[in-house]
Amino acid sequence: MNALIQLVEHKESDPVTLSVEERDRITRLLPRATITPVPGSSDSYTINPRNAVGLVNTGETTIQIAPKIGIARALFLVTYALDPRAWKDHDVGAASDATLNEAIAIPFLRHARNAVRRHVLHGYRSIDDSLHGIRGRVRFSDQLRRHQRLSVPVEVTYDEHTPDVIENQLLLAALDKLRRLGRLPDKLQHELAQLTRTFADVTLQHFRPQTVPRPTINRLNSHYAPALTLARLILTNETLELDTGSQDSNGVLFDMANVFETFVHTALREELGLSERQFPRGHPPGGLYLDHARHVRLEPDISWWEQGACCLVGDVKYKRTITGDGNNADLYQVLAYAKATQLDNATLIYASTEAETATHRTPDGTTLHVEALSLDGEPNEVLQEISEIAGRLRERRAVRSLIAIA
Repeated sequence: MNALIQLVEHKESDPVTLSVEERDRITRLLPRATITPVPGSSDSYTINPRNAVGLVNTGETTIQIAPKIGIARALFLVTYALDPRAWKDHDVGAASDATLNEAIAIPFLRHARNAVRRHVLHGYRSIDDSLHGIRGRVRFSDQLRRHQRLSVPVEVTYDEHTPDVIENQLLLAALDKLRRLGRLPDKLQHELAQLTRTFADVTLQHFRPQTVPRPTINRLNSHYAPALTLARLILTNETLELDTGSQDSNGVLFDMANVFETFVHTALREELGLSERQFPRGHPPGGLYLDHARHVRLEPDISWWEQGACCLVGDVKYKRTITGDGNNADLYQVLAYAKATQLDNATLIYASTEAETATHRTPDGTTLHVEALSLDGEPNEVLQEISEIAGRLRERRAVRSLIAIA
C-alpha cells in the first residue's frame, strides 16, 4: 500500500518528506495548496490544502484531507446542493469516524444495491448497424452512400431493450472510480467488486467531470434517484469546481468554499420558492456591469429577477467575520453590486461569526446588512437559519434591496 498523508482543510501539516517528483505531482493535483519547504531541509515540506477536502492518489502517495466542519456536515452541504428534496436519503451514518471516501462509498453502495434489488434497469436504445437482414428501419441514404445499391449488408436503425443505459453507466462508472481510489476497508472493496458484477452487460464509460449526464427522473427510474445523485457527486466537479486538470480520476475532491456557496444559494432559492432563472448564480440574465461601457462585469452569486429587473442580488464567500462587522473588501464588493443594480441595500452573509452582526449605512443612504450562517448545528438547525435569513431577505426585497453572501 502506498504512503498516506493526512491533512486538515486550511491547516498546515507537520513536516512530510517528499521527493521533488512527488512534490510536483501533489502541486498538479492540488493546485491551490501551499507546499512550503522546511528551513534547513532539502526534502521536507509542510502542506496547507486550503479549501480542498477529500482524497487524492498520486500513485505513490494517498492524501486524505478532512473538512474542518466534519465529514458528516460537509456531506450534508454537498448532497443538499445536489438534490435539496432528497438530501435526507443520504444519511452517512458513522461518517464522523470514517474517511471521506468511506463516507461517500457506504451510502452509495446502499442506494445502488436498493436500485438493482429487483432487477437492473433496462431501456430502449437506438442502434445504427449493418446487418445481413432488415431489422427496424433502413437508412437509405447511408445504404446508397456506402454500398451504391440495395443489397446486403443493409444499413439499419433499430431499438434494443438493453441494460446498457445511461443510468447504469453512471452507477458503474462511480463504482469503478471508488474501487480505483483505494484506501477503503477490505469489506467495502469486496462489496464494490460484487456490485460491479451486477453491471456485466453495461459499458464502462469514462465521463469528463464537466459533462457528466443528469438523467431525467421519471416513474420508470425513480428508484435509481438517490444512487444517481451520489454517483454524480463521485464523478463530477460540476458543483465542486476544483481544478484538477486531466487528473480527475485520481481523487474525489471538494472545494469547500464552492460547496458552501452552492449550498447557500440552493437553500435560499428553495426557501424563497424561486426558479433557477429567477434566482441565478453567477450569471444574471443579460449580464451585470459596474460601468455604462460594460467593461467591468459583475457576477454575483445570488440575484433575484422579476420582469427583467433585479430586486435582490448577492455573493457568497466561505469565511468567518471575527467582529461581525464584515471584511472591508467584501463590503466594497456588495456596495458595487448595489450601485450596479440601483438597489438601496445589500446583505453580506458569512459562514459564521464570533460576534453580533452589524448593519452599515453609507453617506448616500445605501444600507449594508451583515449576516452569518453557523454550520455548527445539525442539518435541520442549519436549514432553520436559512429560513430565517430568507425571511429577512423578503423584507428587504420589498424595498428593492440587494443581497450579497460572503
